[in-house]
Amino acid sequence: MANEDQSLRRRAACAVLSPLLDEEELLSALHLQHESMRGDGVADIIRYIDQVAARHAIDPASRKKLYEAFYKALRLPEDQLPMDPWPMMQAEAVAAVATPPAPAPAPRPAPAAPPPPVSIHPVATALQAAASVAAAPAAAASPVETSPLPPEQAVCADLIRQALAEVQRFHPASMRDLCDSALDLIPGQRMTASLQRTLRELWNRPLQTHWVLDLAVNELSQVVHLLYMALCEALGPVDADQVLTRAVKAAEQGPQARQFSPRRLI
Repeated sequence: MANEDQSLRRRAACAVLSPLLDEEELLSALHLQHESMRGDGVADIIRYIDQVAARHAIDPASRKKLYEAFYKALRLPEDQLPMDPWPMMQAEAVAAVATPPAPAPAPRPAPAAPPPPVSIHPVATALQAAASVAAAPAAAASPVETSPLPPEQAVCADLIRQALAEVQRFHPASMRDLCDSALDLIPGQRMTASLQRTLRELWNRPLQTHWVLDLAVNELSQVVHLLYMALCEALGPVDADQVLTRAVKAAEQGPQARQFSPRRLI
């Protein structure tokens, strides 16, 4: 029973914190919970959220919302919560352990210079990252050079995360309906087949991805339009407008919104 309680707490934490924290911060918060949170009472919830907020500079207003969101998430049906992130936490722990040095090889001619680092823009969920670590734990880390995200891609990702956070906080029972609506709407959208495949993957676990999409502005607008239509079906037009309006205002506070307004995606 204790293991089941811990699993539920991890899943609830993942649901309410993933819209606010990046992958590394979320893992840190989950490990903190595993070490320090021993119950599901109000005092336990407040103590844990306060610890996370202090580590990641979460403002008092958001902190109060997290108390309520976490309390409600702990009482949601299992099918409305993300998968247990425990495998991801274990994979990270394994990857952090230093491997012993290999025996020195016999002298050989100097190898050719390695190819230059590859610049990538990953679109990945936290669980996908954990799976790649688990699949090749002994692989040598290769240097990877990441370039800054274009502002429109960063703003779009922030806008979608903010909208999902609004649904999770104020309409948690409708999250499953939102996902189902989005998945049902995708085939009817005028999008490329590859984008439709990507969106199906993301909408199957929307709270576990960063929603970074390597797309042009017009395609990012299509993604946001799909989100709005799904919100209308799941919540009704009035609540959908409120969710999207609050999400846009929140995204406008991001640093890259100065270069690209989220309103251009609406």
